[in-house]
Amino acid sequence: MKNLLQRSLTGIAFVALVVFSILLSNMVLFNVFLVFMCIGLYEYVSLLKLKQINISYYFYVVALGVYFIVSYNDLWTVFRPEVLIFSILILLMSLFFVELFRKESQSFEILAYSILAILWIVFPMALVNKIPVLFYNGKYILLILFILIWLSDTFAYCIGSLIGKHRLLERISPKKTWEGSIGSAVLTLVAAYFIPVVFSSISMESIQMLGLALIVVLVGTMGDLVESQFKRCLEVKDSGYILPGHGGILDRFDSFLVMLPFALLYLMVILK
Repeated sequence: MKNLLQRSLTGIAFVALVVFSILLSNMVLFNVFLVFMCIGLYEYVSLLKLKQINISYYFYVVALGVYFIVSYNDLWTVFRPEVLIFSILILLMSLFFVELFRKESQSFEILAYSILAILWIVFPMALVNKIPVLFYNGKYILLILFILIWLSDTFAYCIGSLIGKHRLLERISPKKTWEGSIGSAVLTLVAAYFIPVVFSSISMESIQMLGLALIVVLVGTMGDLVESQFKRCLEVKDSGYILPGHGGILDRFDSFLVMLPFALLYLMVILK
């Protein structure tokens, strides 16, 4: 009972922080997700240390640079896109250069984990800041993405706890069930169909919202499993402890990090 109360209060606080950061201003959103990214990277690096994989401190410089270039929208009005893309590539290539001079026996493995973190954590966190400026009423579209993720996770947990018997992928995530996943998908799609009625100001029809929800359900589930596999390889239960009852930041954003690039691409196709 105590654990449920703790989990509920933490969940409410986390949801409130995300919602208010989206609705208040783009700068608040930028800073909040910068903090999320930094905590997520700290969790990631700390987990790798359990396997004696020591990421260079320079990695944080590259991560911050990539986040700033991708997400700080004013840069894209001052500089040409080719210049900014080239800057990102230079930052990524500099990781190769740094590893050449480090006295680490696992330098290439460290490099691989560094690039993975940029692609898996930094880019999605940065892309969050693009949605409010790329689309009409984009902040509500971003909010809807989070709502769909939260609905999908909640439905999967509740249905799986009540009637789940057949494991989805027991080797990676023993608690996930086919009943929970299928039930979550159905209920999330039903809810998504009516979202345009609630958010009437967005320029999306119900059928388009169903497509977005399908991406959230399918790719989001894959993202959850990817993070579970990562933790299983490192033999840990949670990525961190900053969110009592929920684990770490990576545990809370596991589905979202993999899903967001696909959702953004879909939105760019149907809304442009």
